[in-house]
Amino acid sequence: MPETPDATTVSLTIPELRELCIAAITAAGGSPALAQSLAEATVAAERRGKTAVGTAHLFDYLDGLEAGRINGQAQPKVTNKLPAAHHVDADRGTAQLAFDAAFDDFASSAESLGISVLNIANAFTAGELGCYTTRLAERGLVAFAGANSPALMSLFGTPGSATGTNPFSFAVPHTGGPRMFDQATSATAWVNVRNAADRGETIPDGWALAPDGAATNDAGAALAGSLLPFGGVKGSNVALMIELLAVHGGGRFSVDAPAFDSGQESPGTGLFVIAIAADAFDPGYSQRVAEHLDRLHARFGFDFGRKRSLEVVELPEELHSVLLSRA
Repeated sequence: MPETPDATTVSLTIPELRELCIAAITAAGGSPALAQSLAEATVAAERRGKTAVGTAHLFDYLDGLEAGRINGQAQPKVTNKLPAAHHVDADRGTAQLAFDAAFDDFASSAESLGISVLNIANAFTAGELGCYTTRLAERGLVAFAGANSPALMSLFGTPGSATGTNPFSFAVPHTGGPRMFDQATSATAWVNVRNAADRGETIPDGWALAPDGAATNDAGAALAGSLLPFGGVKGSNVALMIELLAVHGGGRFSVDAPAFDSGQESPGTGLFVIAIAADAFDPGYSQRVAEHLDRLHARFGFDFGRKRSLEVVELPEELHSVLLSRA
């Protein structure tokens, strides 16, 4: 991924950024379907202001395609052994493409049955999870998703990396657009540590351990060591729970997964998504949620889960230049 120091920016409309991403993904070896899925997810992250997992993260996918860690011509295989249990073998491709392959049947079964579960295996790391849950909330579904990744994080204070950063996301339908949160189980996202190392910056206390298991503020030592979970033991429990759900469909455990940024082998990790019909128990649930969130905003001042939806994205000039060269 290119470094992005303070610099001037380039303004791109959403269609312009989407087409540029598609061109770069195609040039790196992605099929038209994979390019469309990955570009849409990249643009969605940028529109929500999640730049660390937007265009900057796309370069991890481009490098993965060129190195063979991602199968650019993947043909996801969707199977349904039970009416509410959907499984996709991603064929060493992207989780975004695998999700698209199952989306319509998965969402429809949740609407008709009240609840449905999707598990994706044999995929590259999942990117911004809010993309998956938001799309389901736009269909009127309550959604919860989680994914594991190659081992990057300590658990329960032990030295060494025992699991991934294992992000999770939750979204609910709302009259003003889905309300969603998306967060890692680590104290910070791994890309933030990598960006700090690229810029030669220190990192805050509580983010990571050095290779010897000692706490560190050195971003380079953190990359060679392990990230820390948020909340100590509580964060460790959540991280392990997310991994056990994510590998339910056959995805690799984090300690068995190859690195996502080197080599030629796919990480092969997993992703789970649970979708629940918002009216499964109470036809007025979505309205009650909207009124309650409005009440919390009025009384306490916070606005849970509201996300920006930018129509123009500002990319750092260097990032834009490198993306153009890859396209």
